[in-house]
Amino acid sequence: MSIPTQQYPSTYGEPADETVLLSLIHSYDWAAALARITTHPSESRIIGEQGRTPLLIACDHDAPAVVVHSLLKAFPEAAMMVGNSNMNALHITCSSNHASVHVTRILLEAGNPIAMTMMHDIDGDTPLHTACRCGAPIEVLEVLLRANPLAVHERDLEGLTPLLRLWVRYTVILGNDAIDSVNCAADLHGELLDAWKKTELLLRCTQRGACDDDSSSGHAFRPVHAACAVDCPRSVVRIAARMYPHQLEEVDEKGMTPLLIAAAAPVFKVRDLSDQGYTFEDIIYGEETFDDQEQTNKNDGDTDGFSQPPVIEIILNANQGGASASAGIPDSKGRLPLHVALESQKTWKEGVKQLVEVYPEGVSTVDPTTSLYPFMLAAKGVGGDLTTIYEICRLNPSLILDVYEKRNGST
Repeated sequence: MSIPTQQYPSTYGEPADETVLLSLIHSYDWAAALARITTHPSESRIIGEQGRTPLLIACDHDAPAVVVHSLLKAFPEAAMMVGNSNMNALHITCSSNHASVHVTRILLEAGNPIAMTMMHDIDGDTPLHTACRCGAPIEVLEVLLRANPLAVHERDLEGLTPLLRLWVRYTVILGNDAIDSVNCAADLHGELLDAWKKTELLLRCTQRGACDDDSSSGHAFRPVHAACAVDCPRSVVRIAARMYPHQLEEVDEKGMTPLLIAAAAPVFKVRDLSDQGYTFEDIIYGEETFDDQEQTNKNDGDTDGFSQPPVIEIILNANQGGASASAGIPDSKGRLPLHVALESQKTWKEGVKQLVEVYPEGVSTVDPTTSLYPFMLAAKGVGGDLTTIYEICRLNPSLILDVYEKRNGST
């Protein structure tokens, strides 16, 4: 069903005269705008230039919550409408480092919060992406996540989740050197502290599906475990391991250490977050503007010349004192991290090398689930990596003969 709106015509491509309401909104005259909405509610439906409703323009101008509420009362359907940029009112409200949590709540309550938080703008950003990109307060992020925790998994046109988009912002602002210098909680201050608080919130929601820490049920949130499980910057894994070193050998409610989780997790794409469509203009303005033509710097995700150590290596390096011990801690089925990594089709360069270096005994240990040696696990399935198979066999070539003799003896 189409939404009844009105639109003033344009002449020779030039904007038509504004309504009184739009003029008052552009002038930031909120008291007069509020009065105009009351006396002329139909003007709340009139679409201005760039396809923007008065609500969109008001949110772009940081209108007080009472004005936003009044506009929604006069024209409720506006909550789900977008302009030419495909940004809804929630997108626009969140595109500021001083975004109002009150206005965010009002918008979510006015429409369908699930649908509203899952809408993608012209760049593929959800409102949560926008909030992370533009440095919206953590309270705004929390309100968005409580309205729809699933939004944390959405990806924009560059394949970035809100968590990855958050770290694009802080990588550009702070630089890799400042981020890599974090060794403990005392090193987190200013922008870095803000980034980390938001990171833990997003990690918790990604792993748990909720903002709250369900520690009362024994399912305490462990940042190291969460960082190893999800697609996040390697720097986040490194910071988590340095801040919570006691978690490196802790098991979660499923009996998994961070190393086991990293071994089982997919190998996520390594991204150079300093070159992911984020410009210094975003830092200066803290918001997306409508008046200037949008400029993006997209790439195809090519990471040639840019590399990061695998998550397995980061965890082992962070736990140097107990690296061999953690590599020898099996899961609830008795499988070593090496078994799990190979079953997950990780290669020599994706952490297998580090696992056999710190725990060489694993090479000679049969996987209790498949009854296969590690070199056999590496060759299992389609497209076994030859380097991985060769390197594992080279460490204990007698195993091949033992397997051959056992099989011949049983026939």
